Formats: sequence, structure tokens, C-alpha cells
Amino acid sequence: MSAEGPESWSGWAGRTVEVPAGSASRPTLLEVRGGLTSSFRFYRAAGGRSTGDTLVTTVRGRRMRVVLPADSSGFAVERITVRDGASGFQRWHARIIGAEALPALTAKEREGKFTETYGYFQPKRYYEDTRVLRYEFESQGSVTYHLATGGRPVEIPHYPPRPKGTLPLPHHGYITISSPDPWRVSLV
Repeated sequence: MSAEGPESWSGWAGRTVEVPAGSASRPTLLEVRGGLTSSFRFYRAAGGRSTGDTLVTTVRGRRMRVVLPADSSGFAVERITVRDGASGFQRWHARIIGAEALPALTAKEREGKFTETYGYFQPKRYYEDTRVLRYEFESQGSVTYHLATGGRPVEIPHYPPRPKGTLPLPHHGYITISSPDPWRVSLV
């Protein structure tokens, strides 16, 4: 992820990045990373400008996978600084990844913390079959479901806090779970 090419980017400071034009009609999967001592906030961009919709905030050099919604032209990056102006020494990195790079969402319960994106590509047993995502947060969190074919994402936001719930998954897509505290998800 260090070399900047047509599907990967990096930098020290904030900027707006345009993704390849072919990905505008469908969601684009991104893998992003900040430094061990540097944090960055990634926003959705439309028309070459930030929309203010936060995709993810990096956490201590951890690679995080997020979904850029279908109607986005790219993403914007903002370096996070603390009150005294210090912000670390590392760069941010971002690259486009394929759906095969995502962990699959299954009936097996998965646990995590921060932000993780799963792929949901299980064949239906019959036409009317709809699987359901069961989620549980320790305190609060959000769940975002993007259809693989595009369209408006379904989001269960941070506020008001919803520590438990379910979300029907009628079609193949991507599910992003985000919380500063531990969470659990599974398919039923």
C-alpha cells in the first residue's frame, strides 16, 4: 500500500481523492490505514467535495475495510490533531479491494471492536428466503448495509443507542459494523 497508483493512495495531510469512474454506480470497497501515532478521518465525497458523512476514523495503524456508497465520486481525508497541534508522524494509506478480501458473514457468531466490514454472498435456499443479521453492542454502535448492486444504504445509526437488534438482508451486499466498544454479530 505504499506506492500510489490508480487504485491506491497515501499522504501526510488531508486531501480529496477521486476514485476510478467505473465504480460510481456500485459500492466501492476501501481498505484504509493511519499510522501508529497518527489518526485520520475518512469522509465520503461527491462531486469532488466532502459530504461530511464519516466513513471511518483510523485507529493506531489498524487496517480497516469500509464501503464507499454507490453515488460517491471518491473520499476526503482529514488529519486529526489534538489541542497542542501534535498529530503524529505517519501517513494515511487507502486502496480499493475486491469483495473476496472481506471476511464472510455466516451463522457463526463474530466478535470485534471498532469498524469491520463483512461480505454477504450466500445463495438463497428458496426465492422468498431472507436471512437476518443479529447484532449486539456493549453500549452503542451502528450497522450499515450496502446492496452489492448499488442503491441507497440501510443504516441503523449510533444515536439513539440500540444495543441489540436485527436487520433483514434481502440481497447480496456488504455489512459494516462500527462501535468504539465490543460488538457481536451473526446470521440467523
